Amino acid sequence: MDKPRVVHAGKIEPGEAYMPITVKRFLSEPLVQFLVLGSLLFFLTSYIRQRKESQSHEIVVDNQRVNMMIVNYQSQTGSLPNKHQLDAVIENYIREEISYREAKKMGLDVDDEIVRRRLSQKFDFLQMDLAEFPTPLEAELLAFYKKNPGLFESAPTVSFTHIYFSTDHSTDSLAKQNARIVLQRLKSSHLKRAPEMGDRFPLQYDYTDQSELDVRQNFGDTPILDTLFGGNENGWLGPVQSGYGWHLIFITKRDTTKETPFASIREEVKAKWTAAAKADQNKKLFERISEKYNIKREYLGTK
Repeated sequence: MDKPRVVHAGKIEPGEAYMPITVKRFLSEPLVQFLVLGSLLFFLTSYIRQRKESQSHEIVVDNQRVNMMIVNYQSQTGSLPNKHQLDAVIENYIREEISYREAKKMGLDVDDEIVRRRLSQKFDFLQMDLAEFPTPLEAELLAFYKKNPGLFESAPTVSFTHIYFSTDHSTDSLAKQNARIVLQRLKSSHLKRAPEMGDRFPLQYDYTDQSELDVRQNFGDTPILDTLFGGNENGWLGPVQSGYGWHLIFITKRDTTKETPFASIREEVKAKWTAAAKADQNKKLFERISEKYNIKREYLGTK
């Protein structure tokens, strides 16, 4: 019997058997497998890229989206949109969506401080501020109320009348001098109210139970504020300056801060308890998230 022949480099050597190249043997070659897998990966990548590009040019306005538009419109205007108004809202959404996608393609969202801050705020809202809290027990509210008396004190108030000296038709120094002259006359009298001894004031002359915020809104953050909440009662004071000019002041009553009874502000205590609990939870959640990051402080003055 003849010995089998094997093919080497395209020819049959004596004493070797011929072994035909089959499909199975061809596909088992590493080079062929590499080419096949590379081709599959190329076509798969191309398909995914084309699909993403196709989707990036598709804007879907479905019933859910339109319903959201209607709800937002109603919350902003207090009424439902008619057909013309709804069409305008939809067209505005489409225009914004196209502009948004084109801006992202241009990389306009990169290193934009406003976009960065907005995304940070949205993350905080979605991840932290939406957390639900159990209804606090009465004992918890009372303990929080007692532990934080400064949160529930009524603000100091002052009641007063004043005489106004305008700088509109004279110099600042002359208006102040006129106030000093009137003050000397008042000290020898028993008057506790005398607006007619000064100039016409654009607002009122008598004020009752005014907080610091009230005074700031009416007279500005000026020296009159310190006099009203620090000067002596039942006596004429001044001249003191405001955003309008100069004043002589007679303080009729001043109430200092005082604690508001728990029963009358229970809902306020509950709201502030919830806010404090939410802030504490947000702080702990952020600390857990920040543990995943390695913060390198390489700015000037750090080690």
